[in-house]
Amino acid sequence: MAIRSRQEVLDFLARSEVGAVGTSNMGSPRQRMMHFAADEDFNIYVTSMKGDPKVIQWSNIPETAILIHQGATFMEMEETEIIGRAEVLKEREDREKAAALLVSRSPIVAQMKQGDALDKLEFIRIRPFTVKYRFVPEILQGQPPTVFEFENNRISFSTWDDVRSRARAWKEAVRPLSLTAALVPILLGGALALSTVHELNVLHFILTLIGALMIQAGTNMINDWKDADRDGDNTTGMRPFTGGSRMIQLGLISRADMGFFGLILSGTAALIGIYLVAVSGWGLIPLILYGIMAGVFYTGAKGKFSFINMAPGIAELLIATTYGVFMTVGAFYVQTGYYSLQSFMISLPVALFISNVLLINQFPDAESDAKTGKNTLVVRLGKRKAKNVLLTSFVAGYALIALLPVLDFAPFTLYFAFLSLPFALQAIRYAQRNYVLNAADLIPSNAHTAINHLFSGLLLVFAFLLTELSLLVPLIYLAASLLLIFWVWQYIERQRKVMNDFRLAFRK
Repeated sequence: MAIRSRQEVLDFLARSEVGAVGTSNMGSPRQRMMHFAADEDFNIYVTSMKGDPKVIQWSNIPETAILIHQGATFMEMEETEIIGRAEVLKEREDREKAAALLVSRSPIVAQMKQGDALDKLEFIRIRPFTVKYRFVPEILQGQPPTVFEFENNRISFSTWDDVRSRARAWKEAVRPLSLTAALVPILLGGALALSTVHELNVLHFILTLIGALMIQAGTNMINDWKDADRDGDNTTGMRPFTGGSRMIQLGLISRADMGFFGLILSGTAALIGIYLVAVSGWGLIPLILYGIMAGVFYTGAKGKFSFINMAPGIAELLIATTYGVFMTVGAFYVQTGYYSLQSFMISLPVALFISNVLLINQFPDAESDAKTGKNTLVVRLGKRKAKNVLLTSFVAGYALIALLPVLDFAPFTLYFAFLSLPFALQAIRYAQRNYVLNAADLIPSNAHTAINHLFSGLLLVFAFLLTELSLLVPLIYLAASLLLIFWVWQYIERQRKVMNDFRLAFRK
């Protein structure tokens, strides 16, 4: 009986408990044993935690192979091989069907259902292209395997699905949340220039902003390229705050491509900088060279020179000066053609708050960084002393905001920035309580520190717009800023809630 019916193969799948699920890692295979369920159309259902690397892989490279194997002895061995394409289920009806099929077969689904936490899982359906059943004695006799083809499944996916998947991977590589580090100082420098000279060259401002965002994105990619091995060993980092984008480790972008496009973005930003030098003045050159140097040599491959390993605090100084002082005064210079003490002083709170974002993100990675020779400030000082540096920077930042209007460096509308103070207080509270605990416990401090930097910076911009423009424009800007803050907060909160609820479900 060489050829089996569909029902006989389905019965075999029903008797089997787990399968070896293989995905692609830029052409190299990755495998994991997983509990599964099958429906009458040979669709295979599996599950994993939201944010799991396997789910991220499926979202970007969906081609999947499954091998289900049974047999106590060689002559009793039978197996089914399934080649298909995975899709992460989003529709409620599809998720409910997957959960119903898996609850009696997967311990993780049963556990999460008992804890009323099924929404913390991703359910994946693997639609088959080919199903091939083999029975060893028949194969040894030269009989063919049983094969079912599903051509309709092949044509149900368009090439645009792959394009969208590739776009998602590159979006993660850019790390869009981190781009606020460049957004804030450029907006602030432009607003200060507008209030000083009462005009704004929109083209030059947009080019300045694009160049700054490219520098940030390019630096992210270069750091991923150089830190690929170290980040691969990092099991404590919590995205989106730490541990890099992990697109290389997940096999979604090759290391060579990551480095190449990081250099392309940085090079393009340098060309924009050259144009801005030509139209605004030679005084911009030192800032551009400093930014390129900081981005390229901030971190380095193991054993190579990097500023982060040069001395304590150098990395924080680089971030504070590049994404605080120099971008603010540079944006001001492009519009005015000169530097001013005022632009320097206004940039200091932004510099302190962005260095805090870097510092708090070092805590979850401290053990991994120490093992791989990445001597961050937290590694050098220890978590307790580094936490005190964090608190001091918060205090210093708000003290400057309080003093700048008094010292006549800013209008008193600058005090609107104190509306961001609750985020700083929450960041301090969580840092004090959780700085020695695991990465998941520190996420609220990471989140509040990042939001504090963004919100306070946007409010500083608002303060200068109020002095120069009619009330309507600043209010529209403020509304847009609040929407951005809300989006960022929701994004961070989703990440935190998924991880926290997953842990609580298993504690129960």
